[in-house]
Amino acid sequence: MKIFYDYKTKRNLEVLLRTLPREVTRVYAAVAYSQSDLLLEKCISNKTQLEWWGLFDSGISTSLDLIKRAIESDFVKFYPFAKFFHPKVIYFENFGLYIGSANMTKNALSYNVEAGVFIPESDMDEEKRNETMEFFDYLRKSSILATKDDIENIENFTKLVGDENKKIEKINLGIENNFKERFKHLFLLKPGATDFGKNAYSKEDEQKTSFLQEWRETQNYLDVVNKIMASKCKQPEWVAKNGHPTIITDQLLHAYYYTYILKGDDEGGKSIEKVNESYEKNKSNPARAIDEAISWWETLIEAPNSENVHINEWGLSNLDILSKLKTQNLSYEDFSMVIRQNHAARNHARQISNKFFDLPSDFKTDVEKRVEIFSKWLYQQKTSTGLDMNEVLRFILFEDKIRLEERIYRAINDKKYRIEHFGKSIIGELIGWGRPDITHIRNNRVNKALRCLGYDVRLFSE
Repeated sequence: MKIFYDYKTKRNLEVLLRTLPREVTRVYAAVAYSQSDLLLEKCISNKTQLEWWGLFDSGISTSLDLIKRAIESDFVKFYPFAKFFHPKVIYFENFGLYIGSANMTKNALSYNVEAGVFIPESDMDEEKRNETMEFFDYLRKSSILATKDDIENIENFTKLVGDENKKIEKINLGIENNFKERFKHLFLLKPGATDFGKNAYSKEDEQKTSFLQEWRETQNYLDVVNKIMASKCKQPEWVAKNGHPTIITDQLLHAYYYTYILKGDDEGGKSIEKVNESYEKNKSNPARAIDEAISWWETLIEAPNSENVHINEWGLSNLDILSKLKTQNLSYEDFSMVIRQNHAARNHARQISNKFFDLPSDFKTDVEKRVEIFSKWLYQQKTSTGLDMNEVLRFILFEDKIRLEERIYRAINDKKYRIEHFGKSIIGELIGWGRPDITHIRNNRVNKALRCLGYDVRLFSE
């Protein structure tokens, strides 16, 4: 263990950060106040994965410019805490652990009298590592990732705070209220230590936060893949010019998983083994894996698994049909079409028992007929509060006053909107087809493809 006494020109923490070895591939940082970009830029320049937790409030305890930079980076995740957050802990995986008094500010790094300790990895036994990761796991479970969807609010709030034409005594309250309104979706749970008593999280709190965390984080991964695709990929000739970028990205993931990873084999017991094998290979550098996938995709003379149909036909017809919900109900024929063109729905239709549909136990038919049976049943369903399928779909797709991930959560869990056998894979895919302007297609195959690229994505249980 090394003791860091920082005073006068002795700046141990600053030197540590500036000389961070490139062998460090992942950093976990919980720092209350951050104004210096030293750690952030070091991780970005070294292509080191950084998970960063900071105090996020109207007083700008954490620089908004740094948060925006983190969101825009492929290597950094920023998780905000509302209040009661005061640690200064940085764990450099396979290198060591810093715990001290210093915030990530210019004064703390260069001028203040500060003190701390650095424990090299070689001095950390299994118990210390587990305790450290339990701490960061607690922070992860208690926070919501900031994503690109927050950038506009950050820019607008930065402008509001910087407006010197208003009298400060008149705008303090307005700034606080403005901050809360813009960023309330990031603070769904109670801040600080909440293990017991009146501050304890309920199971519903934990379930909702876990869902919203997973959804926002995975959408962020898809944004990264989509951005790299847009900047680097030369599309094969069989991809139509009017194909939507998010649909094309989805179909690259479709081909990558089924052909590049599984090599055309049916999904079976070994598919998860192949997914996790690919994850271990790529987790230190997903960007490299994406480049590899793009290079392979560009060489495809023809679509290996009907990706051309999905991009050039399904993408257009699903968007056209689902757009009707803005002003009218879908007919059964329209609804049946989008269900037939929904991979998750097709898979699910095959898994539902004959008994559920009041069919003979030995009844057999092809996939298309099975999907038709499921579509007809689903179209006739209502929620326990009487909403029909058109009303539920309209809410999910177009009730834009409520954040999209919140709408999806309600459709899956709230009895007002929940319809049996209309789960998150089917919904996640439908919203991607129907609103490619604001989101990506999500289903379990997307999760598997992202995990193959090296992203730590949880697979759906359904």
